[in-house]
Amino acid sequence: MHEFTFHLTLILAACGAAHAAPGGVPARTASPPDTLALVFVGDVMLDNGPGHAIASGRDPFAACAGLLLDGDFTIGNLECVLGRGGKQVLKPYAFRAAPRAERFLKPYFTAVGTANNHSLDFGREGFAESLAVLAREEIPQFGGGRTAEEARAPLILEHNGISVAVIGCNAFQADANAAGPDMAGVNPLREADLLADIAAARKRADFVVPFVHWGPENTPQPRAWQPPLARRMIDAGAAAVIGGHPHVTQTVDTHRGAPIVYSLGNFVFDYYPVDPPEWTGWVAKLTFRKGQPVDLETRAVLLDPAGIPQPVEND
Repeated sequence: MHEFTFHLTLILAACGAAHAAPGGVPARTASPPDTLALVFVGDVMLDNGPGHAIASGRDPFAACAGLLLDGDFTIGNLECVLGRGGKQVLKPYAFRAAPRAERFLKPYFTAVGTANNHSLDFGREGFAESLAVLAREEIPQFGGGRTAEEARAPLILEHNGISVAVIGCNAFQADANAAGPDMAGVNPLREADLLADIAAARKRADFVVPFVHWGPENTPQPRAWQPPLARRMIDAGAAAVIGGHPHVTQTVDTHRGAPIVYSLGNFVFDYYPVDPPEWTGWVAKLTFRKGQPVDLETRAVLLDPAGIPQPVEND
């Protein structure tokens, strides 16, 4: 219990530090009193095309700085391993970020989700080093950990007297990537555990948001099992549900006034073997006010051939 409590306290301290604007990066947009704004983006993969850009000194997030910093906190799904540890797992795609890629994460992201099917691309040793890199850079993560208890721990964000708990879980190759009692890994989507974690987090925070890695790739609609599960999450206490993994954007739904975004699509990602003419991703901004439903605003980005996003201007 002491280790678990320390983990959360460290997250809160680091989140406060993330609001400082580093040189060359715009300052965050402050929310009005009595509100908290939380920005989510989809898959952030810093290998391949984005990795080459980083190796040449290019900031892959610079063009979207205004979108990323338009809120009190920003969260993305880190779809790669940081550091040089571990051995590559035999699988079709394994992603390791370019050296020192974390220096581009920190100016924009309050925290990253690690509950996905690529966190263990270089084994549990590689993931443990990735966690160490994030800790060294004071970039909190959630959805993964050195133990199952740590992987299930919610990220707690507080601003203007409002608290939001974010829970990460992974449904794709869930058992193969799952953390154990004393084994690094990610939080698998097991419905009973997830609903219990949502209910428990709701007792500690004003709002709860599950960030769920689920559904098949390259499909424009969620599978039939996903909407009922999203509704059960909301019935358990979630104020919104945000999803990812399919690499494409999917539909948006509501249940009891709570928004459900089934997939944000990619944010920084070049996909292969065959790329479509363009990839579109969403930036989702949730605005919280006590006693009111969550407001959802989405903005689109287009990814260039290197997998770097550019904002889509509204007409």
